[in-house]
Amino acid sequence: MSESVAQRWGRVALRTVAAAYLVGLWLDAAGCSVPARVLPRAVDFFMQIAALFPEAATGAIDYRAEGWVCQDARWEEIDTRAYFPLDPDDKENRFQRAMSFYRDDTRVKQALEAYLVARHNAGAKDDGIVRDHLIGGVRLLRVKVPIPPLGVRPRERYTRRPLDGYPRSEREVLYRTAKERIDERCGGPATPGPEQP
Repeated sequence: MSESVAQRWGRVALRTVAAAYLVGLWLDAAGCSVPARVLPRAVDFFMQIAALFPEAATGAIDYRAEGWVCQDARWEEIDTRAYFPLDPDDKENRFQRAMSFYRDDTRVKQALEAYLVARHNAGAKDDGIVRDHLIGGVRLLRVKVPIPPLGVRPRERYTRRPLDGYPRSEREVLYRTAKERIDERCGGPATPGPEQP
């Protein structure tokens, strides 16, 4: 008779643990943070399997730069690969990494601006803008290319396309040289107004 009671209590305990586990899975999948605050980290780890990738990327990110060409009074894309030669043809080069890790740091963006303006105006490398045309400032952009849903074919590998090949809805300006600074570098007030992208 004592085995029967022990077995009964064992079944009750097992069902209680199973029910608690399922409730924990459900709470984690629903976005509740109570299990993470209450349970030990090792136990919480096994509760998180219900939502493996709740914040998976919805788009591929690429960072680009444009220069304000003083002579033409317009923005043109700068091919930054000329100035960041380490892994220039993929998204692991220094420009991409700096923008990825420090996109919210104004000092880093100002340093990138000064570097790109100085390098282009020195005229030593081909960066997509005519060498003897001075630039007065830069726009640093983030391009978010949507990742197609699973099952959609064909999926193309990353290839660097011209900035004009992306719709404006996929581009976001992260930094832009101040008008006063562009005026100073270009030698006049021929700078972009707020209505110019």
